[in-house]
Parts: sequence; C-alpha cells; structure tokens
Amino acid sequence: MDSTTDIMVALRAGRALLGISQEELATLAGVSRHIVVRLEKCEGNVLADSLSRVRLALEGAGVVFVEATVDRGPGVALARPRAPDPVDQG
Repeated sequence: MDSTTDIMVALRAGRALLGISQEELATLAGVSRHIVVRLEKCEGNVLADSLSRVRLALEGAGVVFVEATVDRGPGVALARPRAPDPVDQG
C-alpha cells in the first residue's frame, strides 16, 4: 500500500485530471474545502475518514488510482466509459 503522502499527492493529481476546483471536490466528498487544501498540502493532521471520502468522490467521478511499484510512484488515470452490453439491449 502506498504511503499517506503518496495517496495525498495522488488525490491532488486526480482532482487536476478532472479539472475541478477544490470547492467542487469538497462538495462531492462532503468535506470542507479546508480539508481538501490540507490533503493537497500533505498535512499529516487529516482524519483517515476525510481522506477516504475524498478518494471515493474522485473514484465516483471516474478517477482510477494506480498504486506505486518498485520502479515508479503512484499515479492516476481516468476510467474509460464502458460500452453498452449487447445482452442488456435486447
């Protein structure tokens, strides 16, 4: 599992990838903008619940978090929309 700092950096990258403001992310996550600012500054005094809420909000908006490996740090990507299942259209 990635360190808390790595996760916080990835959260900031996820928000940037979506092109949303800190205020918009805070609203999506149900936290204050101040929490988002503290997360993005990698401050250590943020509750794990707040970090989780922000991550879940980003994932719900299509951000995919990629864990770090020995060769590279963590990353983020956007999920591709799924093609409709032909079975469901019948």
